Amino acid sequence: MSALVNSLPDFPLRHLDLGGRRLAYRSAGRGPALVLLHGISSGSGSWVCQLERLAREFTLVAWDAPGYGQSAPLETATPSALDYAAVLHELVVALELERPLVLGHSLGAMIGAAYASRHPDGVRGLVLANPAQGYGRADADTRTQVYRKRPEMLRKLGHQGLAAARGPVLLSQHAGQEQLDLVAHGMMGLTLDGFEAASYLLAHDDIRNYLADYSAPIGVIYGEEDVITPPAGVLELAAGHPGVGIESLAGAGHASYIDQPDAFNRALCRLAGALPNRGVQA
Repeated sequence: MSALVNSLPDFPLRHLDLGGRRLAYRSAGRGPALVLLHGISSGSGSWVCQLERLAREFTLVAWDAPGYGQSAPLETATPSALDYAAVLHELVVALELERPLVLGHSLGAMIGAAYASRHPDGVRGLVLANPAQGYGRADADTRTQVYRKRPEMLRKLGHQGLAAARGPVLLSQHAGQEQLDLVAHGMMGLTLDGFEAASYLLAHDDIRNYLADYSAPIGVIYGEEDVITPPAGVLELAAGHPGVGIESLAGAGHASYIDQPDAFNRALCRLAGALPNRGVQA
């Protein structure tokens, strides 16, 4: 197993009881709060390079989203991003995180946008990494295909087969075995119920629904070699939001924070320092 996966015990899973619902997360560091929201095929452990290397700048909290890893699923199988955001708010309150900076990757970006739209005064800022926009404005056939695609792959291939088929797609062609192992490790923690609910979210919701209600400047990070949420679409999304700061990462694919962690972390710190009254400098 790779050094990245082997370092995960340094950031053990912690658990909260949120009204009878179990939520798992990892944490590290001290300073302003930074909440890390993973994407549809991942988990809290995928942020190990941020937990290791940003602990002097932030108090980092990386969750296992509802239905992922050791976190209990949502009560609905047909969620919107607001359902996940409601649980995130419970986490923020339970851990007494004061105005966290919210960083969402891929589908986590939609959840982060939904949270910020409902708690604009309760966040220090919002950063979207390789954001998934969702298919809520697509035609019915497209939404059905998106909803079924990933869960059907998990049923057919199993966890190891899914990791072998999809893992390399999340990374650039320059990624090493350590990065591939970390992506695969996250996929091994998928549950079918959680994967199906998240796939429903991806298929039926749209990040623009929430960014329209969040008027503060945002940060955007993207990988120049991302084939899942390609740069052109990310830049188009960013162009529709005022005051956005954009960081592009050469040699990074979709999971840019795994692919190029040091460049990602520097970009994040620059964006955090540039957001108004955010108080963190690179």
